[in-house]
Amino acid sequence: MMTWRNVLTILGFLSFIIGVLSLVFILIGANLSFLSWIDKPGTPRGILVRIVLIGGGLLLAYLSLYPPKEEKEESAAE
Repeated sequence: MMTWRNVLTILGFLSFIIGVLSLVFILIGANLSFLSWIDKPGTPRGILVRIVLIGGGLLLAYLSLYPPKEEKEESAAE
């Protein structure tokens, strides 16, 4: 069964992977077509948005995998 933690983990990893691929592509002169709106204001701002996408994805995946205190206490009591 898909819980919110699983959905957030998947979203975090997807945003990380898309951010890394987009950053690599922009450095070699290519672009992902569905992310072309990021470069409209300018390339430096687009690179900054990609870096935030990578960091946000990692943070979201990490926080969704980190067990909350309630689960720690329940598993310690068993």
